[in-house]
Amino acid sequence: MPILFSFCPWADIGHDEPAYKLAKLMDQCLWFEHDIGGHGIPISWAMTGQTMEAIARTEPSIKGSIRMRTANKGVYSAWDQSEIIGSTFHASPLAQPCLHSDHYQDAYINGFVKEDIKHTNQVMWDLFARSPRGFCPSEKLFSIQSSRAIVEEGYEYCIIGGEAFGSDFHGQHNKGNIFKLENGLKAIPTVNEILPNDFHKYYKAELLIDEIINYCRRNHIGRVVLSADVDFWLDDHGFERIKWMYLKCKERSNEIRMVNTGALVDSSWSQGYSGLTSLEQFYQSINLDPFRHISSWTNAGGNLDFIDWKRSHRAAEFIKAHTDTYIKGINHQQWVDGEKLQRSKHMFMNISGIVFYDDREQWRNFMPECFEENLNKAWNLLNEA
Repeated sequence: MPILFSFCPWADIGHDEPAYKLAKLMDQCLWFEHDIGGHGIPISWAMTGQTMEAIARTEPSIKGSIRMRTANKGVYSAWDQSEIIGSTFHASPLAQPCLHSDHYQDAYINGFVKEDIKHTNQVMWDLFARSPRGFCPSEKLFSIQSSRAIVEEGYEYCIIGGEAFGSDFHGQHNKGNIFKLENGLKAIPTVNEILPNDFHKYYKAELLIDEIINYCRRNHIGRVVLSADVDFWLDDHGFERIKWMYLKCKERSNEIRMVNTGALVDSSWSQGYSGLTSLEQFYQSINLDPFRHISSWTNAGGNLDFIDWKRSHRAAEFIKAHTDTYIKGINHQQWVDGEKLQRSKHMFMNISGIVFYDDREQWRNFMPECFEENLNKAWNLLNEA
């Protein structure tokens, strides 16, 4: 059986110029080889809801392209098509580590996270008439506790960072698994050692394909999902790089097949590929607390080294105050202006509350003016409510 390889670029774009470039890139991939009956290049496009709005605003024709070229034509041809993968609307995190009580964690999941996901789902349906199967969280931030928000909003699988799943030659076979949670969600870890945006290392597409095949052979796995920010492919060479990656896979179709990420999930029921594995049991086997571990691509150990703790505490204080005000309102303990309460939440979500980035200099103290302005506006609205 050939190796199943999926490519999942992630986008959080609000400005018109990069949104237009993304729309044109998607259109080229969707219609590639259409004249000879092809299904296009099978990319799993992961986008926040505001990105979906931006690409449709700057290039309205992309709505029709997505509707036509991601329509499932059959069980097998669907593997070879592009798919749209959802995320939160504002690139907000699934978890808040400074919310230590279950009461406030549940309030954040129910009142903030699920609402942000629901917003994306509505946008996706209105623009593209699509209800996605897959979810890709901002910064690959994931916890089992908050995963119920993804399931309850209708998603089947979630792409998560593979950093905690072993290193090359050591436990790396775990990254070829499809993991299942007790709540029914499937989780797919990325192969984080291979960076498709390392164009100096992979200056030719065949070098990247060779790397994927060799990686799978030495780690005895049959599936690979690679992910990176879509920004790396928005220059003049982006489409050519993706096109040749796809064509080189077609040249070696007996060894590797480029498919969408949904196909990797489907393959767990296909002969020749491994079945489902319990994520809770896997976490326990590597001495992680299944219900407290928070992973992201920036932090394999889950010890949250790269969190801006000052921002995190300030975000937690707002969430607590918002929750307390809401509860007093529904229990008729005080009058609350519901419209302003909701607007304060939306203003807060614009800053995402917390920043999970790596330790490169450019991500330290990220956008402080924007953070301060939006948080102050959110507090003002909350106090007025």
